[in-house]
Amino acid sequence: MSNATPPFSISASMTHSIANISEALGKISALYSPATIEHYKQQKLTSIQMKNSEFQFTVSDLSSPDSLLALHRSLMKDQSEKSGRYREQGLALKNGLQMAPQAIRVPKMVEELFAWFNTTNHHPLISSAVCHYELQFIQPVAQGNTELACVWQTQQLSQWHTLFSLLNIHNLIAATRQRYFESINLSTKTGDSSVFIEYMLETLLSALDILESDLKSITKSQTPQHPPQVKNTIHLDIQAPQVIALINVFNQSEKPLNRQELQNQLGLKDRKHFRERYLKPAIDAGIIEMTIPEKPNSKMQQYRLKS
Repeated sequence: MSNATPPFSISASMTHSIANISEALGKISALYSPATIEHYKQQKLTSIQMKNSEFQFTVSDLSSPDSLLALHRSLMKDQSEKSGRYREQGLALKNGLQMAPQAIRVPKMVEELFAWFNTTNHHPLISSAVCHYELQFIQPVAQGNTELACVWQTQQLSQWHTLFSLLNIHNLIAATRQRYFESINLSTKTGDSSVFIEYMLETLLSALDILESDLKSITKSQTPQHPPQVKNTIHLDIQAPQVIALINVFNQSEKPLNRQELQNQLGLKDRKHFRERYLKPAIDAGIIEMTIPEKPNSKMQQYRLKS
């Protein structure tokens, strides 16, 4: 990093991935109850795969160099003298990583990185990925840099959206380890972390797809019958995810909602897609109704569960 602003550019692929991730987050939040999500989290916390200090470390602020070192201290198993301290020597890097900056430059580089992170207007999915890459480039500590960068990003994204607390980025990259380090190396060679950002966004989207599949399995095992507040006489596949998601939004609301409010709750931006896949099937099935049925195109139109 040659200056206080990390070098990267925004691509069409990133924009597309961010939209898909946002929609996936909205869909999962609307489709599955907090109880189901908590049940899934507890299952993961008690599994061998997730028994590590990453899920024991929670702080309200991870946006300063000191908090980064505190995180490293918590991750180090042996609590050695190198725990929670910047490295003081050069590193013999593995996995094909390029040469790390001189140790004497590390504190300043980390300080500049966090100064940028705390003031940037870029989307959290972008800024957290940029910092992840930069931490791998700087290699701030003597050992554990990969885990440190992964856990830091996991915690930052969890503060942006709670569903990311169900993911473990360190485990996610293990499945594509070669691509992970290749994207870091290519970004370093080009002096632009865009390749790494694209890789990270794709990885997060794939993880959310798997998360949704896991939650769906839990839901089926817990509630094999029809979802609550839906009549068995409705001649429609009411188990369709879109219909269930819409029902859950109304179940969590104490008042009728307009189209835009419903789309926001579901994390959907495409009006036509929402109308054709969510709204119209639910209305046709008699699950929801308009508050102004005589004026279906009214700007004041709202919707509610049909009693």
